Amino acid sequence: MSYRYYGILRPLSIGCFPQPKGNKILNINNFDSREYVEAIDRQALGYIEYESPLTFHDVQSYELIAVKSEKLHLKYIGKDSWGRYVYRDENGNLWKHLNCCAPREVCIELGDMLYASSNNSLDGEPDYPMKPHISPEFI
Repeated sequence: MSYRYYGILRPLSIGCFPQPKGNKILNINNFDSREYVEAIDRQALGYIEYESPLTFHDVQSYELIAVKSEKLHLKYIGKDSWGRYVYRDENGNLWKHLNCCAPREVCIELGDMLYASSNNSLDGEPDYPMKPHISPEFI
């Protein structure tokens, strides 16, 4: 399996994509001009494929867009003591919205970022963001 990331602001060239140690680059393909890419529902200038997924930080730092290649099913379980919406995935891990105070459905519709709950606790602090290649599916 490979993990694909699209460059939306500039072609992929030296210094324009991460080179994490131990994560092999499998393919780099720059387009002749901007092209609409259905997988990310926007225009891009090219893509790069890696052997393993990139971190949220790498994707954000290099302004890449990840193809959502994995689904994670999330079930709403309630709010934490700060009023953040909390979900449990099929592996028993807890996730929570960090920046959304609107009704839960609005947070989902806006694509508010989900964060793991530290110590996998209902009242745990938001820890690390969900990996960019994961598409949450709310059940």
